[in-house]
Amino acid sequence: MHVALIKLGALGDVVRTTSLVPGLKRLDPALELTWITDAAAVPLIGYHGDVRFVRTPDEPGAWRETQFDWVISLDDSRVACHLASLLRSLQLSGAYRAADGSLRYTPDLEEWFGMGLLRSEEDGGLAEANRRKQANARTFGQILFDGLRLAGPVERPLVQIPPAARLEADRVLMDLAAQTGTDLGGERRAKVVALNTGAGTRWKYKSWGEDDTAQLAARLHDELGAAVILTGGVEEAVRNARIVAAADRPGVLAAPLLPDLLVFTALLGRCDAVVTSDSLAMHLALSQGVSTIAFFGPTSDAEIDLFGLGEKVVTPLPCRRCYLQDCEVRPHCMQSIGVARLFDATARWLSRSRWSRPSGPSGRVSGADRAP
Repeated sequence: MHVALIKLGALGDVVRTTSLVPGLKRLDPALELTWITDAAAVPLIGYHGDVRFVRTPDEPGAWRETQFDWVISLDDSRVACHLASLLRSLQLSGAYRAADGSLRYTPDLEEWFGMGLLRSEEDGGLAEANRRKQANARTFGQILFDGLRLAGPVERPLVQIPPAARLEADRVLMDLAAQTGTDLGGERRAKVVALNTGAGTRWKYKSWGEDDTAQLAARLHDELGAAVILTGGVEEAVRNARIVAAADRPGVLAAPLLPDLLVFTALLGRCDAVVTSDSLAMHLALSQGVSTIAFFGPTSDAEIDLFGLGEKVVTPLPCRRCYLQDCEVRPHCMQSIGVARLFDATARWLSRSRWSRPSGPSGRVSGADRAP
C-alpha cells in the first residue's frame, strides 16, 4: 500500500503526527509512506525508518504523478488542500480543495477538522469549532486513529536522531557542565532539567512568566540539586538570558541557540525532565521518551497525550482552552499556574526517572528505560 501523508507544519504538529505511522504500518507491513512536509520539518522525519520518501509541496518530480492508494491530508492550509486535490489516489481523507475552490474536509475526519478553521459557516463556523475544541476530551491520536480506522494502540511520537547529532548534543551538554562545575557524567551525575517556558510570538499566553521561571529554576537547583538549562528558539534567547540572571545560580544556564533541530531534540533527550509549554519542545521531549511536565492555558490539554511519561499542569481558570490571541482576565491563565505546582510535579517525576543512554542511532528508548 502506497500512502501519501500531507502534514506541512507547524513543527510540533509534524512531530505528533508521527504517532500515526505505526498504525499505518499495522495496516500493511509492506507500507510505502510518502510524507509531504515543509522544508523546515524535513529533518524531523527524514530519519524515520518507516517513512520511505520525504517530499516538499513545491518539489518537482515523478512522485507528483504517482498513483497512491490513500492520500491523508492533515493540514488545513491552502497549499496542502490544493496538493491533496492534485495527487492521484484511490482514497482521500482529510482536507482538500473542492471544485469550486473552497477548502473542505472528508466526513471521516469531521471530528478533527470540525474543531478547526475549515468548519463552514453553514455548520456554525469558527464559533462552533471553538466550542467543540473547548468541549473535546479526546487526544489527537484517539481522534485520528478512529477517523482513519487504524488499529491501536496509539504510540508516542518518534523523531529518530543520527549519531552525529547525538554527539553534538553531548558536546553542548558537557560545555554547560564545564561552565557550572556540575557533574553530568557517571553514576552520581546531577539530574538535568530543561525549562522551555516560552512559546514564540503567535500564542503569547502559552508562555509562563519570566519571574516564575526564575523562581522555579532556583528551587530546582537549591532543593533538588538539579542542573537547570533554559531552552528555546531565537525568540526566547533574550528572555532566557534575563531568567538566568534573575535565578542567579551557578547551575542555571541558558542552552546555546541550536539551529539544528535534531541536535536540539537530542539535547532534550539527554535531560531527566523537561518542563515546557504546549510547544515544539514538548513534542520533541515526548519523542525521546523524556519525563515531560507540560502546562496549559489557552490551548487544549485534552488533545495532548503524554503517553505515561509525565504530568499536565492545567490552569484552574474556567475560561481555559479559549484560543484567544489577547486576554483581559487578570490573573490570566498562565499567571494562575503557581511555581509550587510545577516544582512539585517536576520533583515527582525526577524521583521516578533515571537517565539512560539510547539503545542505538534511532533513539528508541524502551519502556524500562523511563519512568512509567
